[in-house]
Amino acid sequence: MTELIASPPFILALNLAAFLCGLALYRRTGTTLLHPIVGASALAAAFLWLMEIPYSEYQTASKLLYALLGPAVVALAVPLRQNLPIIKRAAWPLLVTLVVGATLAPAAGVLIALLLGAAEPVLLALSGKAVTTPIALGLAEKVGAAASLTVGIVVFSGVVGAVLGPPLLARLGIRDQRVLGFALGINAHAIGTARALEISALCGAFAALAMGLCGALTAFALPFFLGR
Repeated sequence: MTELIASPPFILALNLAAFLCGLALYRRTGTTLLHPIVGASALAAAFLWLMEIPYSEYQTASKLLYALLGPAVVALAVPLRQNLPIIKRAAWPLLVTLVVGATLAPAAGVLIALLLGAAEPVLLALSGKAVTTPIALGLAEKVGAAASLTVGIVVFSGVVGAVLGPPLLARLGIRDQRVLGFALGINAHAIGTARALEISALCGAFAALAMGLCGALTAFALPFFLGR
């Protein structure tokens, strides 16, 4: 029975059912605190806990979904292409924001963890928090971080950024959807980009651009910086 529950078809059905339930709850309540990714993750996690299924078995059975992450990221090039003239006009401000944001986003997390006495594995996992999951997995292998911890940190930071980012920037008086999208892309990567696409195609295009460039910059610079 346990083998059946932890099998790839059952886990795939579990993920789909959890997402549909999360989506229905999000549409009914309309609150970003219950974003489908938050609700679906909570439902799937609760099921794994109740059935005592180790995360390693869940991860192994979810390989199909992991394989689809790459094409899903590439598909974000569509809104990017549609808004390319607008992006070109803001090239230099975007470049400066990218370098500063891609540096400060992981550095702040690593610094706080260091001050709290975190061990090296945690610090290495935090160093890849500003990139989307497919890139984070490759980086974790390159720098010697635990893949499961890295993915957990990436997903958590993405959910927090996607949920709290838009209302926080609105409270600060920032209404420009280009700024909002770029901030979501750097700090909340794929989940933030999904949230940005809900706001508008322009916001989603800048989020996709930030996520892609931040991932490429981090993938190039982080192993060099760590000497790995």
